Amino acid sequence: MTRASKNLKKLLIRILILFIIFLIAVAVYFAWSFQHVEAEYTVYTSMDEPELPVIYVEQDGQDINVMHGYRQDMGNAAVSDSITVLPPDRSLSIRIDGYGNTITGLSYEIRSLDLSHFVERTEVKEVRTEGMTSYADLPIQNLISKDRQYLLRIQLDLGEESINYYTRMIWTDDEYISGMIAFARDFSTRTFDYEAARELTTYIETSDTADVSNLGEADIHSSFSHLTWGSSDMRMESEPFVTVKEYNGIMSEIEVSYVAARNEETDNLERYMVTDQFTLRQGSERIYLMNYEREADQIFDGSPRLFSGKRIDLGISSDGMLQDMKSEGGRYIAFKSNRELWCYDQEDRVAVSVFSFRSGTDDGVRSNYGKHDIKILSMEDTGILDFVVYGYMNRGVHEGYNGIAYYRYDLQNDILTELFFMPIAQSFDRISYELNELCRKGGNDMLYLKQLDAVVAIDLNSLEMVSIASGLRPGTYAVNETQSGFAWETGELHHAERIRLLDLESGSTRTIEQEGDEYLRVLDFSNDDLIIGRAGRNDEFSVNGTMRSLPMYRIEILNRSLGLEKEYSRESIYIDDVTVEGNRIKLRLYRKNETGGYDFYGEDTVVSTEAPTGVPSSIFTENDPDKKKVYYVSLDNEIRTTRSLKVRAPEQISYERSAVVELDSDREAGISFLSYANGRLVMRADRLSDAIDSCYEEMGHVTDQNGRIVYNRADRTESMTIANPMQTAYPLIVALESFSGNMDHEDESLLVLDAYGLDLTKLLYFVYKGMPVAVSLPDGSYAYLYGYNNDQIRIYMPASGDESVRELSMSRDEAEQWLFSMDYNTICAVAY
Repeated sequence: MTRASKNLKKLLIRILILFIIFLIAVAVYFAWSFQHVEAEYTVYTSMDEPELPVIYVEQDGQDINVMHGYRQDMGNAAVSDSITVLPPDRSLSIRIDGYGNTITGLSYEIRSLDLSHFVERTEVKEVRTEGMTSYADLPIQNLISKDRQYLLRIQLDLGEESINYYTRMIWTDDEYISGMIAFARDFSTRTFDYEAARELTTYIETSDTADVSNLGEADIHSSFSHLTWGSSDMRMESEPFVTVKEYNGIMSEIEVSYVAARNEETDNLERYMVTDQFTLRQGSERIYLMNYEREADQIFDGSPRLFSGKRIDLGISSDGMLQDMKSEGGRYIAFKSNRELWCYDQEDRVAVSVFSFRSGTDDGVRSNYGKHDIKILSMEDTGILDFVVYGYMNRGVHEGYNGIAYYRYDLQNDILTELFFMPIAQSFDRISYELNELCRKGGNDMLYLKQLDAVVAIDLNSLEMVSIASGLRPGTYAVNETQSGFAWETGELHHAERIRLLDLESGSTRTIEQEGDEYLRVLDFSNDDLIIGRAGRNDEFSVNGTMRSLPMYRIEILNRSLGLEKEYSRESIYIDDVTVEGNRIKLRLYRKNETGGYDFYGEDTVVSTEAPTGVPSSIFTENDPDKKKVYYVSLDNEIRTTRSLKVRAPEQISYERSAVVELDSDREAGISFLSYANGRLVMRADRLSDAIDSCYEEMGHVTDQNGRIVYNRADRTESMTIANPMQTAYPLIVALESFSGNMDHEDESLLVLDAYGLDLTKLLYFVYKGMPVAVSLPDGSYAYLYGYNNDQIRIYMPASGDESVRELSMSRDEAEQWLFSMDYNTICAVAY
């Protein structure tokens, strides 16, 4: 072989080696790139970035109570967002993150919670600006009373528009709030450090019966391992945001929200939105944790690694944060995870991030704000997905409004269109509560929804709105589980002469008429069967002019065509307190006594002929060794490789056809009650006892419709005696002369409440708050509970002729039995 040949051979070998090295390098690069893309792969819906400033309250050098801006006048609807404790000198320091906005003016306004009393309006002359951050001190004047809550509205002028920010405020001599904020922040932080968290065992109440299967939910009864995230290696990734939800001087409800994270593998980052809810009480020596609940929800980022086999992994989630709907033919699956909406095409293997407020550029304070949600309404075989977004609008053309937006996504043509926006000046909790009662896309492209105590139908083609029912009060209507049937009473409140039943699929309405001298009651649905009651007009149970109940002599179970499936009646026996559990209907029975009242007779159960129905779901769970319960979407077609998987978001949102749909916003009549627990609205009720019962076990609280606290389980000492009980009770005594139901007393500083049905333990809260509780006696007079301790209850009997028995002392058991004999006919009052 010649030298030239040898050199050529060596050259070819070198080229081959270099080529192999090049191929290896390329392979390594693409492998690294693929992992890197998987780790940081996120798609965002095309939408205008957030633009409104946010305001923080400065508390001991820390930012708390972040306030988001409203372009609408919220009145007192935002009172549940937060409460701010004023410093002793009432000079409230705030920090404004302007995000590039120029602040041309700053003012604030103070009113009573019910908006009836104007206190102060002041323009703040000095606003200090450093870069994009501004600072100001609000010089609250000496026009407010201590220990009384007010509504504070801050207004930012941004040149062409003014933006509103809301918080309640209270001026008090108690200085416990700083320690409570520090406690909550420290507690949340320690749960990520097993050793540091050992100090938390003093506060938790671990129970062997607590559910520790899901890291998405934890509470005060969880095990120590569960509280500290088990073996998940979870860590706190963001700074915690603290919001004081309630405070009265010795108790508080505090929310701590933050982003947590963990690595499934080296570069596979998982992120979670976490919210901790605390109910705290200041004792003589330390803070007591009365209740605690944590919710954690994985952020579904659309990474290809989440798509494998016959599943889409959703990960850890709390209850209620997931929803799915499959098209009838099965090709398309829409699913909601942690307030984000996705749609997956099983044939073409296309995953679309249909809607999300999260942003690739925002710092998360605004786009991650969790006062909104999404509900899927329909998923068709044509690839048309209809859904609503409701609550606070974090981004886009409606940023700064509370309301409901209706969207339609065409997957085949990749077009997301807004059909209408409905602004509603109510809190997210109220909007969500009513929308979850009824929001259904029915037949003929009609949308039925309940808001502001009314049910309306909206034609999705013409956007014409028709009123179905208005002035709906709790206990006068019912919606079945699938939201395909709605029944309501018509006529005078609690004296209905007919019931109407609407089939939301067909749009047809049927009417049930009274039979003779009777009233009708809507009780509930058992699956699709409607349960109604018939009551005699002379059987109304009233005490002191207040209607307590309308006992029924017969209940009927009717099918969708109003055919009688079953009825229940017993001679001389009346029925009340009907509850439905699946197809089992539980009844409480009563017998009328000689005085016109009703004595408890017993209980009974009726089984409906309608078989239980469930909504089919493609979301299932399995156990993971580190993450415990995890959720996934089950697919029909297997994903063998993600190379052909396409993940995208709609390029734009079309508003060309969108219209603004306005609802009548008449102020609700009368006093109603809102019960809250663990940071969320539990119930809206007309009866105080129902509201208290619904949140009692979770250490919740109850407000009236104006946000005034009327009951808080965590707020009561072990003993209390009211000095000069009759002198203290004088405003209540005067109010009793004209009492006919829940009312504000003449000077509106006393809220007088029908406490019928409340047991002794719950009634003592009102004694602790400084006002005796009136107990209605058979002769028409009143006795007054005015003191208690662990063993004894003190009662004043002003009508007694014997002075020696005007002031009685009973054991707790004796007092409870006495109240039972009085049928718990009690009236209480809260001073404001």
